[in-house]
Amino acid sequence: MLIRKNLKTRNKLSILIIAMLLSACGNGNKHINSDALTLTDDCREITASADEIPMLSYILKLRNKYQDVDETLTYSYVDASGEIARNGPFATWYYEMAIEDIMTVKPKAFNTFKLLEMFGVSFEWQDYLEYVQSACDAYTGAGSKRSLQVALEKFLEGGDHEWTGHASHWEAFEYIETGPNVIDSPSPPGLEHYTKYISGGGVIIVGGTTVPDEALLAARESVLYMTSARSEFREILKRNEVRISLFGPQGDVSVLPEYPDENEPGGFAMGMTDVSMTANAAWLCYPGNWDIGGDPIIHEMVHTINHIVFEEINETHFYERIYELALDAIDREIFVVGEQHIADGSSQNISHIVGEYWAISVEGYIMDRAGFKRSHDTRDWIRENDPNLYKLITRYFPTEDWEFCPGVEDQKHLFDVDHPMSSY
Repeated sequence: MLIRKNLKTRNKLSILIIAMLLSACGNGNKHINSDALTLTDDCREITASADEIPMLSYILKLRNKYQDVDETLTYSYVDASGEIARNGPFATWYYEMAIEDIMTVKPKAFNTFKLLEMFGVSFEWQDYLEYVQSACDAYTGAGSKRSLQVALEKFLEGGDHEWTGHASHWEAFEYIETGPNVIDSPSPPGLEHYTKYISGGGVIIVGGTTVPDEALLAARESVLYMTSARSEFREILKRNEVRISLFGPQGDVSVLPEYPDENEPGGFAMGMTDVSMTANAAWLCYPGNWDIGGDPIIHEMVHTINHIVFEEINETHFYERIYELALDAIDREIFVVGEQHIADGSSQNISHIVGEYWAISVEGYIMDRAGFKRSHDTRDWIRENDPNLYKLITRYFPTEDWEFCPGVEDQKHLFDVDHPMSSY
């Protein structure tokens, strides 16, 4: 399940009301000379032709432009209830919006800009500069779309994004090539909870003292296999500092320092501005921890590749096809999904089912274990019953044989008489 924490964008009517109040009441913000800019020479050149406008106008315009991208539904599915299964290359859209912004307009220089004390939001000049520089770096290839989006959201949130899992709150882990060895974690400040570390396939995997080494090793093997068909995916994952935070075997994701207010029991994916992906080590399958259901590492990595890799490379081939395939499978009643862990106040509907179709199906394809999923549980089944999906899966994921959780088929006590693997 993907947890996506969006910017606290106010609707446009509210923004206009704020603007009217500010224009009537004024504010006590102090301006500084534009010579205080510390942008690189390349960035100065990129932004040289931008028109200078009052800070208030600039903030309102940028917030509206951000919100326009956030509400884009080009590739999303909207349920009859109004619930939305979001999909699309949002990182690419934010990047395009930001480049247009820094090239065409800029605010008059300031120290701190307060958006009325009643709203408790202050905008800092340094946060603005970090946003502009990160946009320039993404434009020149010196940086990433993810770094740009993180800086953009930090600036628009007044330097303090409300979600603790936002990447702006945490220093990134160093990427160390470990091979198949669990090492002591070089944890940044505030993340000392993580004492174990391993890497593979461009992804960092960390866990606390209660997470068995075998869980980190099993997670690494899954990531290595999943990324083996497209080596360029590994470079993108590494460049975007993708990390898997394992928790368990007891408790939920709230035991992790980044997510004290979340109660997800299985894990969730990493979006572009999230600090990590999470997974419950107790739900993995490896010798000594036999599990005959789904696998959160595989499932959430499918989502993570979607949101990190596909969004960065603007993979419209995927976005143009996936929800039509999902709706077709649902209409033919060949896709079966169990109950999901959904936020309080929501109930499962078609938008949730459509949104999980890709991850659940690829999860079954990768595991290739009969009966481990309710449908789409083996490659042969998918090839025969959902051939267009099979074609899409094999565009991104390996076709070579791989044995998920070797030895589980010998654990006869796990399978009842009706389970497909009971006769193995």
